[in-house]
Amino acid sequence: MYELDVIKQSALAKKMGGPPIFNDGFLHKVTINPDSITLDIKILSRSNPLLQKDTFVRLLLHGIHSYRFESTDVSHTLMIIHDLDIRREKDRLRMLLESNTGELSEVLFEQIELVEKE
Repeated sequence: MYELDVIKQSALAKKMGGPPIFNDGFLHKVTINPDSITLDIKILSRSNPLLQKDTFVRLLLHGIHSYRFESTDVSHTLMIIHDLDIRREKDRLRMLLESNTGELSEVLFEQIELVEKE
């Protein structure tokens, strides 16, 4: 399970009344900058009881220490998400993103923002 205390403080979690579940969704876009990574994700409502409809979110990771992304070719998206997990490790956070075909991506970072994408 992901780091709930971190996610609960995000704008989207406050709006929804709780953190979203990231099982079963799509990674549509990754933007990598020197100190941040932005992931545009579609969360499917069928796997998240807090959502009335499929929801597009933007996950902003700040203070990047390292990253590694793996993905095979998928039509109309970068990756089909099987599981997204965020954990605290000492003084930083680790995001593990697993695709439905088993590829594993990882980001080590310091801060997170989660907002609903219009």
